[in-house]
Amino acid sequence: MLTPLSSLVPTLAGPQQPAGSGAPTEGIAHVDETFRFLAAPPLWVIALIVIPGAAVWAWWSYGGLQRLETRIRWTLTVIRALAILFCCLLVFQPVWETVIYRKTQNQVHVLVDDSASMQRKDSYPDQDQASALQTVAGPGELAGRTRGELVQAVLERQGGLLEQLAKTHEVRLFRAPRKPVPIRSLSELTLRANRTHLGDALDLHLGAVGGINLDAVILVSDGRNNAGVDPVEMAAKYGVRGIPIHTIGVGDPEPPHNAWIVGPPGPKEALREEQVAFDVSLRAEGLAGKPARVELQGSRDGGPFAPLTAAQAELPADGDVTRVRLYHAFPLAGDWTLRFSVASQPDESQVDDNQDTRFLRVNDERIRVLYVEERPRWEYRYIKTALKRVDPSIQMQAVLFEASPAFIQEHSDDLPPLRDIPRTEKELLQYHVILLGDVHPERLGATEEEIRRWLEMVVKFVEFGGGAGFLFGAEAMPERYRGTPLADLLPVVLEDPVALAGMPRKWDSEFRALLENPLQPHDILLLQRDVAFNRKLWEQGLPGFRAWYPLARAKPGATVLLRHPTEENRYGKRPIAVVSPHPRGNTFFIATDETWIWRDTYAELYMDAFWRNVVRHLATGKLQRRSDLLELTLDKTLVETGDKVRLLLRVHDEELQPSTAAEYPVFLRDAAGKTERRTLRATPGDPGAFTAAFTMPDPGAFSFLVFANGNPADAVLAREDLLVQIPDKEMAESSQDAEMLQRIAEASSGADARGRHVFLAQADELAADFAQRRPFEQREETRTRPAWDTSWSLAILLAALAIEWILRKRARLV
Repeated sequence: MLTPLSSLVPTLAGPQQPAGSGAPTEGIAHVDETFRFLAAPPLWVIALIVIPGAAVWAWWSYGGLQRLETRIRWTLTVIRALAILFCCLLVFQPVWETVIYRKTQNQVHVLVDDSASMQRKDSYPDQDQASALQTVAGPGELAGRTRGELVQAVLERQGGLLEQLAKTHEVRLFRAPRKPVPIRSLSELTLRANRTHLGDALDLHLGAVGGINLDAVILVSDGRNNAGVDPVEMAAKYGVRGIPIHTIGVGDPEPPHNAWIVGPPGPKEALREEQVAFDVSLRAEGLAGKPARVELQGSRDGGPFAPLTAAQAELPADGDVTRVRLYHAFPLAGDWTLRFSVASQPDESQVDDNQDTRFLRVNDERIRVLYVEERPRWEYRYIKTALKRVDPSIQMQAVLFEASPAFIQEHSDDLPPLRDIPRTEKELLQYHVILLGDVHPERLGATEEEIRRWLEMVVKFVEFGGGAGFLFGAEAMPERYRGTPLADLLPVVLEDPVALAGMPRKWDSEFRALLENPLQPHDILLLQRDVAFNRKLWEQGLPGFRAWYPLARAKPGATVLLRHPTEENRYGKRPIAVVSPHPRGNTFFIATDETWIWRDTYAELYMDAFWRNVVRHLATGKLQRRSDLLELTLDKTLVETGDKVRLLLRVHDEELQPSTAAEYPVFLRDAAGKTERRTLRATPGDPGAFTAAFTMPDPGAFSFLVFANGNPADAVLAREDLLVQIPDKEMAESSQDAEMLQRIAEASSGADARGRHVFLAQADELAADFAQRRPFEQREETRTRPAWDTSWSLAILLAALAIEWILRKRARLV
């Protein structure tokens, strides 16, 4: 018997998925059931051969039996013919055929720009645009929502474009960082791609479409294509295939009016009550020459933000940079979160980039300085006095080798006097800075081995983050240290002794050292905040030097601060003052011993400031390290979103031996103060070293921290800051490129369908282009049920034969 069609429908239709979710939305249109023969010959064969043949055979079987009554003879003939024809029908394989037709909806693919520029927030100064967008985006301030959030709010709202399209089409969503990735909803957008590859996305998507019934592609983007192939060329390929591209523009389409600020690269550490300088950069589009207020706000240990200082500036022309320096002395120690901001302009289109965040550790730690000299020369007399009075955060202890045993060595009030230089690593590591003057090496040890051991201790001191300053002296520094371990620490290359011996010493003529970079002088040389005044001070105000030591050149990686105005060699003008990292600490060399001469005109004002700057710079390594037992480094301090940063942590125990632990915890802190635990693994073959690499998907200012006992509530032992920024190409042009989106839509237009470009607020208008398109019916499945290979077929045949046999029996033919 036949299977009811109603029992087939649930099985074949299956569960239905919601429209727009990326799942099929097909349903059964109708079911047809027919009777047919699978092996029937052509109709003419049946009419001319099969039927006549059956009749002839049946007549031949009984036509010659004249003794039978005519009625019985014809009855038997007809029954025999019907039996023969029924056998032929069974041979032709009669079946019931059920055909299921299914409605198939064409697809619409929605490609959404997933680049970092979709994180931008626009203020939409045009009131008509803002009003239209506010109507469809729902409650909430437009300027407080990112472009990606607005896209989700507009397209996925009730009655929005996606819901309307799902009534007539199968809607599939893709996020397009480069290669389109299927998603189920717009909430899966990451908005983290560091480039906008609209052309590549269209190209790769077209290759994946294949034989899909695709009515159109909807591209949602700000149009700022900055990498890959030309999207207009790719759109033309869609036009050849008859697939129009409709574009929805996101962001403010008006010409950009935007100012943004980039926070300072440092410092990361400061001392309480120390005047700290912050150099911020201002950039702008379409706002050249307008006044801008730059403000610094600070939050201590997670407390509320409070204004600290401010400065006035003028916004630069497009592509230029204005640098602003802010100063502030922090009265309280702690972990400070600093917020640098530039006031928004009335007609500014983007305000989400008007502030930048940095971290600063302000501590009560005092810089301990060890100053070693042979005799009380003029330079020593004034430097040690300067260090004792210039800054309460600096503590000094001096060792003067020529002093008598009864002489009380110079020292700060809160430190005891020394009787000898430190002789162990532990004693030496208590200091932040060592200043080594014109000291004969023999003073450092009784034997050559002791001298070498002490110099190696100084090298290790710098390797652990300490700072070492070397002050020229006519008797020993640096000549007597050639070939010693100390020579590796010097940031300069000494002149060849033969060439040096043949050089006349012109100490009878005065010279003023030249600033290596007068427009952006090193912090050591910044004796006045005003850069122009500082330059004039160095070039015209400070008394010149006479005594100096001719150096060959600075070592690679070193920074020259001052040069001789006239004396030069094949490397250029000879350096007078040089600094260099080495590699965890800092070193400094000055090739004159006459900075005390500056007192003749300005008393202690500039000499004190200079040596304070020297000591402060040399102490940076130790202040940043916080612990002599740990050293945390990053391979990069500035990365783009999506990049990886590699951490290296070196850990020593109390005996300064490498740690044997298998792993070590670090913590990642974001600008909001939230910390997240990360784990570093021990590096095979490198005892005490722990490494790991982490991907930084989100922009902002972050800090990697090592806490005592692995507990964020305990003291910070090491810290490195990391700035993750959206690539300049993503942020360089902030407005929507409506022209590019319009060109993409036009290039995809063909004779049958044309692409359109609309603003996000008018996205619903695209639904009208699809409303008249209806799903088509497609033959989905065919099923057959045999009618010949059944018990009923055999019963009918046997019945016909039985009737014939009975009639033959009655006619006495059997």
